[in-house]
Amino acid sequence: MKTRVERRELLTELAAMRGIVESRSTIPVLSHLLLRVRDDRLELAATDLDVSLTSSCAAEGGSCEPGATAVQARKLLEIVRALDDGPVDLSTGESNSLHIDAASSRFRINGLSAEDFPTLASVDPESASATFEAPFADLKRMIGKVIFAVSAEESRFQLNGALLKLKDGAVELVATDGHRLALIEAEMAGVAEADGVLAPRKALLELMRFDSDESAAFRRGEHHLAFVIGRRELTCRILEGTFPDYEKVISKDNDRKASFDRQELSGVVHRVSLLTGDRAPMVRLKFDDRSLLVSSSNPDLGEAEETLECDYEAENLEIGLNPAYVRDFLGAVDTDRVEFALKDENSQCIAHPVEGADSRYLCVIMPMRL
Repeated sequence: MKTRVERRELLTELAAMRGIVESRSTIPVLSHLLLRVRDDRLELAATDLDVSLTSSCAAEGGSCEPGATAVQARKLLEIVRALDDGPVDLSTGESNSLHIDAASSRFRINGLSAEDFPTLASVDPESASATFEAPFADLKRMIGKVIFAVSAEESRFQLNGALLKLKDGAVELVATDGHRLALIEAEMAGVAEADGVLAPRKALLELMRFDSDESAAFRRGEHHLAFVIGRRELTCRILEGTFPDYEKVISKDNDRKASFDRQELSGVVHRVSLLTGDRAPMVRLKFDDRSLLVSSSNPDLGEAEETLECDYEAENLEIGLNPAYVRDFLGAVDTDRVEFALKDENSQCIAHPVEGADSRYLCVIMPMRL
């Protein structure tokens, strides 16, 4: 294997692979990247057996000799990051080692045989059971509005991802950890209705790390999902399990409405939550005529309270909420004002932006005992 690529382009693709690689895996090759020279391009691949990412870099014409090797991902990234911009020569030596030459720098990394690298899953666009294409920025924005509600508890595997559901002319994304639920629906031209599918949390987090002005193509296979963004293709195993019937979870009779300035509410909740404990943190929200009192109390730390204006004209109401859940929602919203729909102290709070570009966006937050 032999090729020459630009350091800046190579570094960009290596950095994108970093989150996929299993640094502590009991299978050594999973801490490696597959490098393959083919058709005047350097192809790169990383996998943890559940999520895979492939990409490529353009090579200088006439500098390529086909071949492949697998090298330790973290060390290769550190070396390329330390180099100055300019051309980087890559070639293989004895025992699958990789030689890196750039200006006056010379490195040799021990490698593994490319044959030891796992076979990567793929989704053939011709046989995909569901597809759509949209600007990647729109897809990334949707993920950012629900990713905080995906459960990180491995024992609740059916909640370790988000439900991606295709509707006629729209895409819906839903996530819940049992204590809160986030749902977004956005119009997308050309989308045909299809059954929902569970996309794993790690794949969604990796997509959030990408930056691209290009379109994203989604494909659903029998056991895998694929997201193609430019030269990158992220493939992940579909999560098994039954996602909760989320529409039944969302209350339809929360008739007490309160709206606030989003940034003001975020600041108040942050300050008051400084005196909540690490175990079961809670802030009290006491709604009065056109005002909200946010307070916290902890026997080991003390007390805090702050008042802000809000549009609320219903009967007085007090509810306890986890401040982290409130801040996560407020951080995901991009409108100036937000609204809480409430019923009583024992019922869920339904938070959503006032107006906004999405067809539907809401966050359900379950109350805490006062």
